[in-house]
Amino acid sequence: MAFSKALVALLLALAATAVSVAGQSQPPSCDGHKVTVQNLCDHDLRLNIEPLANSKLLFSNGYLLPRGTHREFPVCAWTGRVKLYGADMVEFHLGHEGGGWYQLTPGPTKSTIPVSCTPHGKLQGHCPTAGCTRSKCFEHSVPGGNCHGVSEMKIVYCST
Repeated sequence: MAFSKALVALLLALAATAVSVAGQSQPPSCDGHKVTVQNLCDHDLRLNIEPLANSKLLFSNGYLLPRGTHREFPVCAWTGRVKLYGADMVEFHLGHEGGGWYQLTPGPTKSTIPVSCTPHGKLQGHCPTAGCTRSKCFEHSVPGGNCHGVSEMKIVYCST
């Protein structure tokens, strides 16, 4: 069966259009900004989330994060809280331009799961890891205005 030049040209044009449309439906790269949650515990975790300031929902409440795994969620900017029963609450903001603030808030009961929040990227300013274990924090708050160049906020849960 011989293909005519017109049919081949039409098929190539359709393929090029499909690739173009597929490329347009992809979200912007946002310079690789992401939120990463890692489980270094010896058991699976059920995470809850509370987006703030019109941030999108990264995952559904009750999200299962198996032990020994991590998940990355691409974002352009994000503000909200990640909660886990038995751990201190993590609240943070990752801005479009790489500015960030973050804090850990002890829950109403004594936490048993250590948690940390660490910015990653080409950091400038005051950007230490914030972390708590048993509701005692070695750094619990990094207020806004002095941490820049953040491309990733990484939350790590681990066993004691």
